[in-house]
Amino acid sequence: MMKKCSFLFSVLCAVGMTAFGQTTVSVDEPEYIGEAVSVSAENVATPLEKQSVKIQTKAGASVYLVGIGKVKSKMVIEGGSSPVLMKAGDPLTFVVKSFDNKSDPLSIISVVRFEASKKNRKSELVSAGAFSGASTNNQNYIKYQSKKYKDSSYVLRLDPMDVGEYGIIVSNPNALANSNTIVACFSVQ
Repeated sequence: MMKKCSFLFSVLCAVGMTAFGQTTVSVDEPEYIGEAVSVSAENVATPLEKQSVKIQTKAGASVYLVGIGKVKSKMVIEGGSSPVLMKAGDPLTFVVKSFDNKSDPLSIISVVRFEASKKNRKSELVSAGAFSGASTNNQNYIKYQSKKYKDSSYVLRLDPMDVGEYGIIVSNPNALANSNTIVACFSVQ
């Protein structure tokens, strides 16, 4: 009976670990808040590209001509593609440094997909129209699983992703305004 219980406990532990992906991550925490590293299956950490965000607001021509139309604000990152490459079809693991790891990571860490061109990467923040009203938080968010890691970081696990440009954004829940948003960028190819 004891052997059966011990075996059952071992199987349940293995299933629980497999459900979250890799069984262990053992890399150093990134140095600064908002930084992220990709973690390979061999526990090799690769820092993600750090980019500062610009906010770009544009109105459709009809707004200027007749006062009716849409105005959109987008987060813009210079450069059409990140030099940090991930393989499409593979699950991804990241360690992201935060202010602490006492908050629900879904409330402070966002993984977004960008619209990419040769010159830049964009993600819509706000859209407002004369008749349609305003909508905020229009970014293309990617779902992830997470758990606490060391002193003030989180391990994020993402299912295999489509080819494209992505970024990880850490917001400060205690700040009144994030004056300079930094995005940890990567490309899936």
